[in-house]
Amino acid sequence: MRELRTFELNEPGRLVNWRARHDQRVLALEGVLWLTVEGVPCDIWLRPGTEHVLREGEMVWLSGEGGAARFVLSEPAAHWSAGRTLRLARRALARMTSTVAYGACPRAS
Repeated sequence: MRELRTFELNEPGRLVNWRARHDQRVLALEGVLWLTVEGVPCDIWLRPGTEHVLREGEMVWLSGEGGAARFVLSEPAAHWSAGRTLRLARRALARMTSTVAYGACPRAS
């Protein structure tokens, strides 16, 4: 199963950016999308019906070329990568060892 989200870029030239999660795909629906991926030497233009697969952790900048553009961003539902598991474990450990939520512990004199 995949999660699908449809986006519309209605302001030509306005950039949106994000850090890609595992196996995200950008599929152009309307207009032309201008895609820049950190570390990739060439920009990518997507016309309706074409897609680009992103790798986990890639920084992405996207805008519509010319007029309005629509695209679908899809990703596997509930994918558990090693990086995601590690981040969640670190957050849980930080919450368990934090005393901030309970206030400062009194010190014995």
